[in-house]
Amino acid sequence: MTRALLVLALAVTWLSADDAAAYPQLQLSYDQTCSSCHVSPAGGNLLNENGLAVAESMSQLGTAPEFFYGKVGGPKWLQLGGDIRIASGYLQTPSKALVTIPMQIEAYAAATFGAFSIHANVGPRPTTRGNEAATSVWAREHYLMWKSNPDDHLGLFVRAGRFMPVYGLRLAEHPTYVRRYGGTPLYADTYGLHAAVVQAKFEAHVTGFIQDPLIDTVSKDSGAYAYGEYRLTETLAVGAEGMFTHSADDLKFGGGGVLKAYLPSKNLLFQAEVQFQQQLIHTSSLNEAGGAPQRLIGYLLATWQPKRFLMIDLGLGHYDSNLLVKDLDRDCVDLNIHWFATSHLELILTNRYEMLAFGNGGPSGAYSLLQVHYRL
Repeated sequence: MTRALLVLALAVTWLSADDAAAYPQLQLSYDQTCSSCHVSPAGGNLLNENGLAVAESMSQLGTAPEFFYGKVGGPKWLQLGGDIRIASGYLQTPSKALVTIPMQIEAYAAATFGAFSIHANVGPRPTTRGNEAATSVWAREHYLMWKSNPDDHLGLFVRAGRFMPVYGLRLAEHPTYVRRYGGTPLYADTYGLHAAVVQAKFEAHVTGFIQDPLIDTVSKDSGAYAYGEYRLTETLAVGAEGMFTHSADDLKFGGGGVLKAYLPSKNLLFQAEVQFQQQLIHTSSLNEAGGAPQRLIGYLLATWQPKRFLMIDLGLGHYDSNLLVKDLDRDCVDLNIHWFATSHLELILTNRYEMLAFGNGGPSGAYSLLQVHYRL
């Protein structure tokens, strides 16, 4: 019973927070780049003028999309925003429970002065053993950004500070395998330098980063990620990625590919990502025998929008923590239904069924959660 409660607690912690990443499900159907709707070249957090217009046009009931419906004024150089998320529902790990999870409470601010801008978000941080009092409130992201074309969403971007390294599909749903196991898990934000070139036909991102020297985080790595995407047509894009990280315990390097295809007549978008990682464990670490696990990570996502305010995702995930050892793989089926009620309010029914080695590796898990997302 104690072990089951521990597993349940770990699962709730894993599901207990979110970050306001972008929806790549909208990329080819609404525009070619994330920066066409977001202030950041990687997407997420604050929306620009076009992003606010998209939020209003997608919602069923409309409403003014600006911060607090445009009722709170401020200087033109300052942009404010934020996100609140809470979820409630069923969780099986394999212990079964009804849970309510406070997922996110964050406020955002960006101050722009010509080609330069300062970005920060502030919110509560889940407690960490040994430094709870020091980190109960934090700025998960804070960075200085320069862009070559201040009045355009295309061009050269350079960021320095604390943020999530840019890699792969950058899905908002952090439990997806390509995020959780592929190098950008929840709370993997850390200090780095990011350079990006974003154009209508292509984009390229290079991020160098170090282990956070100030607080204890889920990621103990330093290294570099690279991601490039070329749009063959307005409805078809291919991408390639590569990574290298090192920590006190191991070295990891790998790469992968991305495919995005949009069918306008069906309002259907397919996205796929496959990653391969080689992990070299130091013999001085806890694994005295050393080792070289080979990881395979994949995700296929189909997104259908039967109405402008309704988005349905069906995802298939695969993760093998070591191709050299039998029955270490896991597979999942995800079903997410998004209803954009207003330009600020979104309801999401998120569901997953997960198997370990198709039942040979242990009991299956599942969850079905109703998430309320309110954008300030």
